[in-house]
Amino acid sequence: MATPEKQTPAADNEGVGRFYELQQELSARRRAAYQLTADIAIPPVTRGQLKALRSTRDDDEQMTIVLGEHADAVEELFADRPSDDWYAFQRDLYAHLFGQGSAELPGGSEGS
Repeated sequence: MATPEKQTPAADNEGVGRFYELQQELSARRRAAYQLTADIAIPPVTRGQLKALRSTRDDDEQMTIVLGEHADAVEELFADRPSDDWYAFQRDLYAHLFGQGSAELPGGSEGS
């Protein structure tokens, strides 16, 4: 009679498997956070954020998703600035997070 394999606790599996190998391979070239101000560093977009972005076509909602916990602070920072500043920030942020030309890619957003 076959005995069931013993399950190893998750903590014992830390650093084991291709998932962790991929993290090691990517760590040297992973995008850094976008440092907007001393207090606002927007981290790279997560898989969860990408899925949320696909669920809306609204530019403001997409930007809120990308900015995450910093959304209110960024909106306050640009509230009284000319719109050119906002659009320049959006282009620069998206180029940093998604690579140059991301606004021109299918699914990219010209205004965000």
